[in-house]
Amino acid sequence: MNEFIFSLLAKSKESRARAGVIKTPHGEIKTPAFSPVATRASVRALDNEDLLDTKSQVVLANTYHLYLRPGIEVIEKFGGFGPFMKWDGPTITDSGGYQVSFLWDKGKGQGEESGARVVSISDSGAKFQSHIDGSLHLLTPEKSMAIQKVLGADIIMALDQPLGEGISEKKAKEAFARTLKWEERSYIAWKKQEESRKDGTFQALYGITQGGTDEKLRRQSLDFVLKMGFCGIAIGGESIGSDPEITAKTLDTIVDFLPSDKPAHALGLGGGPEGIFEAVERGMDTFDNTGITRMARCGLLYIYPEDGGKKGNKFRVDIGKSVYASDEKPISKLCDCYTCRNFSRAYVHHLIVSGEILGLRLTTIHNIHFINDLMKRIRASIVDNNFSELKQDWLTS
Repeated sequence: MNEFIFSLLAKSKESRARAGVIKTPHGEIKTPAFSPVATRASVRALDNEDLLDTKSQVVLANTYHLYLRPGIEVIEKFGGFGPFMKWDGPTITDSGGYQVSFLWDKGKGQGEESGARVVSISDSGAKFQSHIDGSLHLLTPEKSMAIQKVLGADIIMALDQPLGEGISEKKAKEAFARTLKWEERSYIAWKKQEESRKDGTFQALYGITQGGTDEKLRRQSLDFVLKMGFCGIAIGGESIGSDPEITAKTLDTIVDFLPSDKPAHALGLGGGPEGIFEAVERGMDTFDNTGITRMARCGLLYIYPEDGGKKGNKFRVDIGKSVYASDEKPISKLCDCYTCRNFSRAYVHHLIVSGEILGLRLTTIHNIHFINDLMKRIRASIVDNNFSELKQDWLTS
């Protein structure tokens, strides 16, 4: 039974911004919406009560990481990563394509994937070495679909091969063509999975558009996704996460061709509030971002225009700076998150500079709550038809 429905409630008269609802088997997502990233079935430093308190509607988990640890056999026993982490709401998974295609540079892992290595990428799939134990694995479109079926997310992604800047034109063309082939195979495998379901649930498969800021490639990619009949559209590539101006340029290549009956998701949307406004203005309904929580753990915390937030400071304060060591005010005078209701800037500063674990929890709660509150304000502005005014108030403050 198809339990995935996207309904529009309002459209901006001055832009492509829109407010709607995505109905999934595990609840509704009021859009535009932010999805915190639960990479390993956990949003770092938070439990599910914290997530609910931040007004989070949906979480996104990482196929690559959960496949390697704890493994799909473990997650299958729990009926999916949502039940595994005791999250009852809507869920999303990526395909693993980003990790095996983008996080490695000349065979050397970066960051948390240090020690991982891509052995080869061909039309058949991506062969890679685990960063955990060095074991070899082959990720194909069919395997990505099988893994994501076990992970049990309401929204899943087709396997693609995103690439960053600095690659040759030949490799870029090969990766783009390969992505279309992988997505077609993902779609065929997904259809077979859905036809054989016996539990009455449904997973909505999104096709991913690639092509950087190249208008011709982006439109070709979108046209392919629409003709295949994917349930939704995801916008991928480094150009979505780099900075707001490039994000806007990327989305401008396809904004006039986005359908009104399919939800659009910006993968790894960057740029903070500025990037969010640019994406929503161009029709994005949902997005995920790891930087929001990563910055929180580094003490970079969001503030409203009324607190002094502006484009110049990226709507952030660095709570680790000594100027906050004796500041009795909350992080934001407007925020009603758990952290701001109970603690001063001075206390949060103390926790961060002292390396206390509680500091990571309190700062992460604040940043997620802030973004969710911003999305609530944006949804209301679209319904009230004053989205442009809200954007101007924020970005010209």
